Amino acid sequence: VVSSAIPASNPELRRAEELDLEVMARGQALAALLEGCRSIVVAGTHGKTTTTSMAATILRGAGMDPTYLIGGGLNDAGTNAKFGSAEFAVAESDESDGSLLLLAPHIGVVTNVELDHVDRWASLDELYDAFRTFIDHIDAGGSVVVPVTDEVLAGLATSSGRRVVTFDDGGHVRAENIVLGLHGVRFRLVTSSGHADVSLRVPGRHNVSNALAAAAACLEAGVDVSAAAAGLSAYRGVERRLQMRGRSEGVTVIDDYAHHPTEIRATLAAVRPGPWERVVAVFQPHRYSRTAALAPGFGASFEDADRIVVTDVYGAGEQPVPGVTGKLVSDAVCTHVPGRPVAYLPHRADLIAYLTSLTRPGDVVLTLGAGDITNVGEELLARLDGAL
Repeated sequence: VVSSAIPASNPELRRAEELDLEVMARGQALAALLEGCRSIVVAGTHGKTTTTSMAATILRGAGMDPTYLIGGGLNDAGTNAKFGSAEFAVAESDESDGSLLLLAPHIGVVTNVELDHVDRWASLDELYDAFRTFIDHIDAGGSVVVPVTDEVLAGLATSSGRRVVTFDDGGHVRAENIVLGLHGVRFRLVTSSGHADVSLRVPGRHNVSNALAAAAACLEAGVDVSAAAAGLSAYRGVERRLQMRGRSEGVTVIDDYAHHPTEIRATLAAVRPGPWERVVAVFQPHRYSRTAALAPGFGASFEDADRIVVTDVYGAGEQPVPGVTGKLVSDAVCTHVPGRPVAYLPHRADLIAYLTSLTRPGDVVLTLGAGDITNVGEELLARLDGAL
């Protein structure tokens, strides 16, 4: 099984072909695993992993023992996939390579739509067309869950003829009495069939939207409101989503997968209210194509950081492009947040030494990106501990 990040030159892939073994793309394998299941499939630009893992936690808490396949490990389960005994399966789809179009779920969720993966999708209109096709692949008797705030998505869902369930303010499933905190969010889950209180143990307003999408899907799967609220309250997060890495010498380190301007803005907004003296954001741009297309948008996304450090681009299988480096991002930050201290460190060897000299007690260091930046937090903690 080969992901889209694996090049044709990969030695294991070449050996498999020499041995005449069956080779499947990851999306094809996922479609094969879900064939014959009543599935909940989560699609969208942001929040897919969190929403899918929340839905799996709700169904598990309701005693349904679902099969689940998620893009990150559930913190309470210690794994990202399990073969269950229930009729329902929960899976995260992938629009980056178009493989979401191979899936035909019973309940389809689209969390949101924003232009990304520009190496695949030339425009936002083209991306919406892909989600239209995804919605049209949902079982005729199934349901589609979309944010009420996206009129285009809501229109696509309505025209599909499927049952439409909307979430967020003014939707069929919404949150009231929201109280944001550093370690979580409290709110009342409100639906047409009742309401129940939720104590979500992950912070951020964006996670309220993720929770509402997950709850809406599970309600369509037969879970009642109380069980949905209980499942959300039991949710303990997923790897690399505002994941606490540790503390040393008064410095707190948190890691997050955010690699799109919208994701970075939401993550920093969730961290900003904490008791930190300074928020130090360390960002590794992901893919040359995304960096080139979205560099200006990254500038304003760092407004909630006191210090910003930008590394060079993590290619993720893409070949370097002349002139496309992390400096495009650091320059954008300087333009949009003038006077804010920004450092561009293209050489990984310089990063830990710089952060060690930069940080001081009371700081929170937030590592951001979809590449190997995730290792920096532990390296920094080890250096602060004196182990390196």
